[in-house]
Amino acid sequence: MKSIKVIVIGFILAVALVAWPVEYTRNITAGIGFILGAVLVAWLGVRRRKGAWKGYEDDVRRYTGTTMMKVVWIEESVDERWEHQEDGSDRLRRETVYLPTYEYTVNGRTYRYLSRQSLSGKRELGRQVMGYYDPAKPECITENRPRKPVFGGFGFFVFAAFLLWFGIMTFTGQVAFS
Repeated sequence: MKSIKVIVIGFILAVALVAWPVEYTRNITAGIGFILGAVLVAWLGVRRRKGAWKGYEDDVRRYTGTTMMKVVWIEESVDERWEHQEDGSDRLRRETVYLPTYEYTVNGRTYRYLSRQSLSGKRELGRQVMGYYDPAKPECITENRPRKPVFGGFGFFVFAAFLLWFGIMTFTGQVAFS
């Protein structure tokens, strides 16, 4: 809660500095405002990156068991929607999604898992895939091995770099506001 207050107050201060109406200090205050915004956005990026790594480490620690899962049922659903074409006409688009139900066994007990990852068609009935589960709670399973968060917080850092560049350009007077 404290960090949210710091972020809100910091962004209010940054906006106030950018919008400061005093003419002879406009470049200085606007530049400082953009640089303050860049620091806050970078801080958000660091927090997002740490959160992504914490989630990854938690998943690695949790999903240590492996078992084979077999597709025992495939739910077929058809999504229909109208798409606007370049020539001004509309066209009905149908998209078929196949959601599998897997069956797997852990310690002699059989479980079922309804996946949200679509398959290519009904012909995949009986297909086997590796499942990663939590040995303490075998009903918690996933098809995907935990992946490192390579781009965790990346968008924040790109935006922070842009604000920093814009702040420096404003501070030096190379970008002016009217």
